[in-house]
Amino acid sequence: MKKQITALMKTLTATLMATFLISAQALAITPEGILSKADDNSIYQSIKYIGTMTINKGTRKKPRIKTFNAIARGNDKAYIEFTNPGDRGTKYLKLGDELWVKGAYAERADKISGHKLRESMMGSDYSYEDSMDNEKLIDKYNPALTGSENIGNKECYILELNAKVKKITYSRLIMWVDKEQFVPLKIQYFALSGMLLKEMVVQEVKTIKGKYFPVKVKMEDKQREGSYTLFEMESVVLDEPVNESVFSKKNLEK
Repeated sequence: MKKQITALMKTLTATLMATFLISAQALAITPEGILSKADDNSIYQSIKYIGTMTINKGTRKKPRIKTFNAIARGNDKAYIEFTNPGDRGTKYLKLGDELWVKGAYAERADKISGHKLRESMMGSDYSYEDSMDNEKLIDKYNPALTGSENIGNKECYILELNAKVKKITYSRLIMWVDKEQFVPLKIQYFALSGMLLKEMVVQEVKTIKGKYFPVKVKMEDKQREGSYTLFEMESVVLDEPVNESVFSKKNLEK
C-alpha cells in the first residue's frame, strides 16, 4: 500500500510539474514578445540584394517585370537602381525622411515627399514607403493577440496591431506570425476608415545570418481587382559593411 501511495505521489508530482511548465511557457508568450521576435527576423542593419518585381494588373494585361539592385543601411539610407530594359538607369535614394528619384534620361533628381510617398513605386502594388521601410513594428504599433490559425501547414499567432503614432499610413494591421519561426506569413493593411487596402503573403523564407528572412512575397491591392506584385530577392547579403559613398546625391546623379 505504501509503495502504491509513493508511486501515485510521484505521478501527481510529475503531472503538476508538466502543467506548471506548460503554463509558464504560455504566460511567456505575449503579444509584445511575438511582435518583437517577428521584428528580429525582418529588421536588418544592412542589406544588399538583386530584386525582381513581377507586376500584374489583371488577367487581360501582360505582367511587367522590373529588375533592380538594392542596398540599404538601417532605416535611414537606401539606394535602388533599376536594370531592366525600359527602366535601366532609373535610381532611387533614401536619406532619412527624404526620397529622391532620378529618371534614366533626367538631368537632375526630383524629391518625393508628403502624400506622394504613399503612391505606387514604378507601377507596382508597393508604395515608396512600403518598399524602403525598415522600422520595427513594435515601435509604431500596440499589439494584441486575438487567436491562432493555420497558413498552409504553418500554425500561426494572429496579432492585431493598432497604431500608437499619429503620422502613419496604415492605422491597423492584422498579422499571422509563424509559431515556430516567428515569421509574419501574412499581413493585412487597413486605413483609418477601417478599409482593407492591401494584403501581403510570404511565399518563400530562407535562413540568412540566423534570421528566417522572407525572400518571395506577394503584395495584393485589395482596392483593385486582379492587381498584385510578386517581389523576389536573390543573392541577399545581410548585416555586412556597405560602401557609404553609394548613399549620396552625387552617386544618384552621375
